[in-house]
Amino acid sequence: MSEGSAVGRDGTPVAPVAPVVPVTPVTPSVPASQSVEPQVLNRTLWISIKDGVAWSVMVGAGERYVSAFIILGQAGLTRIAGMHALPGLVGAVVQCFAADIVDAAGRRRPFCAGSAAAQALTWVPFCAGMFLPPAIGYWLMLASFALYIGFANFGAPAWNSMMGELVPADRRGRYFGLRNGVIGAGLIVSSLAAGAWVTYGRDRPGLAHLGLSSLNFAFLTVFAVAMLARLVSAYYLHQMHEPPYHRHPSDHFTLLDFIRRAPRAHFGRFVFYCMGLNAGVGFIGPFFFWYILAELHFSPLAFAAIGAINWLANYGSSIVWGHMADRVGNKRVLAIGGIGLALVPLLLLVSDHFWWFAIAQAYDGIVTSAFSIASANYLFDVVTVPKRARCSAYNALFGAAGTAVGTFGAALVATCTPLPLHVAGVTIGHPFVLLCLGSALLRLLPSLLLLGSFQEFRLQRPVFATQGTTTL
Repeated sequence: MSEGSAVGRDGTPVAPVAPVVPVTPVTPSVPASQSVEPQVLNRTLWISIKDGVAWSVMVGAGERYVSAFIILGQAGLTRIAGMHALPGLVGAVVQCFAADIVDAAGRRRPFCAGSAAAQALTWVPFCAGMFLPPAIGYWLMLASFALYIGFANFGAPAWNSMMGELVPADRRGRYFGLRNGVIGAGLIVSSLAAGAWVTYGRDRPGLAHLGLSSLNFAFLTVFAVAMLARLVSAYYLHQMHEPPYHRHPSDHFTLLDFIRRAPRAHFGRFVFYCMGLNAGVGFIGPFFFWYILAELHFSPLAFAAIGAINWLANYGSSIVWGHMADRVGNKRVLAIGGIGLALVPLLLLVSDHFWWFAIAQAYDGIVTSAFSIASANYLFDVVTVPKRARCSAYNALFGAAGTAVGTFGAALVATCTPLPLHVAGVTIGHPFVLLCLGSALLRLLPSLLLLGSFQEFRLQRPVFATQGTTTL
């Protein structure tokens, strides 16, 4: 395609016309949610909620505690960063290939259910790493966790594409708000139960079995629960109704095509915005857990309680944000969440008491919920059905790249900056302070530079910018 060719809002080519006029949302002539019998559709949507509950147990009792296990194993900041960022980057690359495979196969449900079952089985080698010397076990666990995230992302394009068709457009905010609220309850209960069990195991030497310490044995059991929960999730995914998948050759475009067209497409500029924000989130993400567990010596139960408060605020507010997105559009809700996230690292500097961290994490959960709901729905609004799998994959790739850059950059700053550091009469004596300040700045910049460069498509009239407006 020549440099002057026109592109649609999702970064894919449109037929050349002169002049280029504002693009209006494109939807299938008969949405899948209208062609499916109401009882079948409702049953599938409820099954999806059950799948979400099982998934929440896996995350709350398993995935959530991977970082805690690594930190309590006295890993350095670089290894903590590696466990946080590398699996996500691997998973995003896998997701790009998954989009091609979904297109070629013309099916989605088998990939959703199969990848979930395979993801469950990655807990086996991860747990095997616990029985090896730390120098070797870490690398086996890193590889296993990369596979875990890889299989999750392998099924993500198919799931996003299928759910985008099944959920009626005018109910997306409410449905996903309800689904996220139920998932949040599962996350909180499973995380608190796992935290209580791990704390109990830490303080009970008699719980040591299989050659593991009592603490590691407690971790082993919660990871086993996570594996079983994901197998249940795979069962429910297999029960879902799959609408026919229609694909046309014109719907295919490569990553290089996307990068070349992105500056002139609303979806491309949205992806760059999310990538920048992810870099800011990654700059502090895993190191907050390191700070409270390794530096402040909070118990695993306190770690779980702070996370539960974050999830309670996140998923509890998701219904409100979903309704608001349906009424005022996703762009406005996205702006509230994106700008609000810049304040979170600064709140963490106010106090190191448990209850202050709980308040800060509650605020983080609320604004993160706004950003998550709006960004997911914006993709559904701006990208046509046949292109959703591929566009969600590219969005995940750029987001993971931003997280990786932010996380490894933070590890470099924390380990290489000489402390105490004196800046403008202020003394910085702990690396966590540097990470919070850097994270706040990196979170704010995307909203200042890119938030006005893409348009709202849910409403009939644009909310923020016209199609020609860009800050790039």
